[in-house]
Order: sequence, then structure tokens, then C-alpha cells
Amino acid sequence: MKTPCFDNQVCQNLNRALKQEWRETNAFGGYAASTIIGVNTHRGHGLLVAQLKPPLGRFVLLSGLEEILYVDDVAYPISTQLYQSTAHPDGYRNLREFSIQLFPTWTFWIEDLILAKSVVFLHDEQTVIVRYQILTGDESFVRLELRPQVTCREQDSLTFHNERLNTKVEVRPNRIQLAGLYFYHDAPILDQSGRWFRQVYYPADHERQLDFEEDLYSPFRLVYTFVKGKEVFFCASIENRPAVDFRALVHKEETRRRNLIEAIPA
Repeated sequence: MKTPCFDNQVCQNLNRALKQEWRETNAFGGYAASTIIGVNTHRGHGLLVAQLKPPLGRFVLLSGLEEILYVDDVAYPISTQLYQSTAHPDGYRNLREFSIQLFPTWTFWIEDLILAKSVVFLHDEQTVIVRYQILTGDESFVRLELRPQVTCREQDSLTFHNERLNTKVEVRPNRIQLAGLYFYHDAPILDQSGRWFRQVYYPADHERQLDFEEDLYSPFRLVYTFVKGKEVFFCASIENRPAVDFRALVHKEETRRRNLIEAIPA
């Protein structure tokens, strides 16, 4: 079974990459979708778009992630954010390959380090897991800084900077709650300082003559290290649970997808 794959000739060409999209769905009508470099080009894109109970409909809860990889304290962005005049950060320049095998997967080459990022969108619940794996290289001097970008809005609307926004988070070990959205992680460092990303640009909405800029709120920053292993996890969900066994959930979804592929007639 042939799977989509884009090399660095496409991934590092901003205009070409913005025209290629991926999409994952679950059993409830929720989805995760973006371009192959992780740039959202319209308001319907998002990393966790949940189908909530009627009459609420679809909500874009998590727009995306700002991700910076540090190797020997040198910063290398692996995420990309689009503004009208620039792309910043410009992580697409470090992206060597995007492919869809069992899950959408990004492969970054930084110095002698190869890092794979996979988005695991669970079928039977409203949950997305992001897995980061060091495939080759010394993980001893590597850390990942991650900021979730939250919207919590209806699919067809936009959010804007609002000082009255309820930004209070409830923190427990390896779990953070913001209103009805839950984040689970295995990062050793949590920085609870909030930040707004102002005037994020959606070129596809601009072409459709819709409002095309949005403000995204980030309630916290996580700092991951790889000293205890070569993979780390981040999870966003509307499911309230004491903790998440990331590997068990990923394995369950892997098994479900492999069984579906094997059932396809030759």
C-alpha cells in the first residue's frame, strides 16, 4: 500500500508546502488537520477539532504547537507560524520529510540528530497525542520547548486578544486543565507564564475574502529532556482522566490501524 511522502524539495519550499494538506478523523466527527509543514492556512485547521455534544457542534480547541528544539543550547525551530509579512518561527527549513504511514510523521535533521514527530489522533475518543522520537544522535544534550496554542472556539469563528479571558489553569502532576480542555505530558519542567500570538495569518481565508488573522493564546510552556529515553509525549483531550499511559494508547491505535490495513483485499 503506497503512502504519501514529501521530501525536502517540497517541505522546504514554503509556497509548495502550503498547498499540501493532511487530515485525521475520529469516530465522533472530530479531526486534526493542517498543511504538511504544520502551518494552518484557514480557520478550520487545528490539531484538536472536537465534535461536542449538540447543539455545540465542532470546536477548534487546540490550533497547534510552537516547538523549539535545543541541541547543545542552540535553538532550532521545528514548527512554523505564518504572519502576513513573514514565517516565524521557520521550522520548515529543518524539515527533511513528511510522510503518512500509520500516522502523519515529520522527520527533522538537525546537525547529527534525526527527530521524528508523529500525530496520533485516537479513533474512539476526542484526544490527540504528539510523539517526539530521537531516531539517531546523542539525546544527552537535547531539550524540546513546547507551547500549545489554544483557541477553544467554534469551527467557523476566530479568536482575538482579550484581557478578560479566563486563563486560569489547574495543575496536577503531568496534567494541566484549562476550562474543559485537558493536557497531559511527561515534561519535567512547566512554565505557567501565558503568552498571546497576535495576528496569525490564514492565507486561504484571505483568498476567500474572509477575516484572515487570529490571536492564539498559549497558557504555558513545557520543557522536555530526552535523558531518560529517546521519546517524549504531549496530549490534548476533552477526556478527564487522572493520568495517561501514552505508549498504551498509541499501541492500541497502531494495532487498530494495522488491522484495518491487513483487512484490505490484495
